[in-house]
Amino acid sequence: MPKWKPARITKIQQRSPTVRSFWLEFPDREVLDFRPGQFLTLDLPIGQTRRDGWRSYSIAAAPDGSNQTELCIVRLPEGKGTGYLFESASVGSDVMTKEPAGVFTLPEGPLQKDIVMICTGTGVAPFRAMLQDRLEKETVNFHLIFGCRTAEDLLYREEFEAMARSHSNFTYSVAVSREEIEATNEMRTTKSYVHPVYEAEYADIRTNVRFYLCGWAVMVDEAKARLLKLGYPQEQILGELYG
Repeated sequence: MPKWKPARITKIQQRSPTVRSFWLEFPDREVLDFRPGQFLTLDLPIGQTRRDGWRSYSIAAAPDGSNQTELCIVRLPEGKGTGYLFESASVGSDVMTKEPAGVFTLPEGPLQKDIVMICTGTGVAPFRAMLQDRLEKETVNFHLIFGCRTAEDLLYREEFEAMARSHSNFTYSVAVSREEIEATNEMRTTKSYVHPVYEAEYADIRTNVRFYLCGWAVMVDEAKARLLKLGYPQEQILGELYG
């Protein structure tokens, strides 16, 4: 099988002032098979060498039996890759991709520990895919703690609130750093960064929980350090770094 495969952009949607979803179709197959939490590496037409154009983005939706999937991508001010995707790519544009890859996934089989998902920005993408795939199937509890700057940066808010309404084993917490937003029956809110939220909620050490961290490296590194300081062992913490 060739290392790189063709994909075509079939839809683009603005999610927030700086974030867009890009749907990719894989014409070489009928079904795109992957595990929620994995990512796609794109080969974008930028830079002096081919490797200069390689960019990896988490898949933002669970497998649905089709040959399409969604990527949730933030526009970086100086980013060449996102500059191409936001300014030059359009519906119908072709890109080359590798097969889905990555080990930032939930264990196979019935889950034995509660899952706490801590993220900022587009770091929510793999968690959305995991929740779509596993929430209805599992009896353990899921807690999504999502950090952003303003209310308009809350990605997939309506979807997560709907999950909280429909599933008693799902808790949705948001930490908005630059403004206060009103809580709802389905969404807990605080004006802060994500760290005080999980530190307060999980201050008493629990052996039946596993923490998944996703976002910019600074946030993930800090969250890992804080959880270790609380007394959680390394084996209960799994992280995925952006940038």
